[in-house]
Amino acid sequence: MASSEPASQETQSRNNTRIIVAIIITVVALAFVFSNVGSATLRFLFLQFTMPAWAWFLAVLAAGVVIGSLFPWFRPKRKNR
Repeated sequence: MASSEPASQETQSRNNTRIIVAIIITVVALAFVFSNVGSATLRFLFLQFTMPAWAWFLAVLAAGVVIGSLFPWFRPKRKNR
């Protein structure tokens, strides 16, 4: 049991680091989004959409999260121990 304890501490430390990095990225992304409050127009083919810039940024962020969750091809594969 003693040998599994350092591994669990290492895993816990890695998870804590990931959480901290995720929080920092989220705060920076939200600061960027809400500092751009002007109107933005998107033209796609023959359609035109006008929304606040922050709404576009949030929509792109949400699309990225969904696509990243649906297609985990680029995640490193874990080795079974």
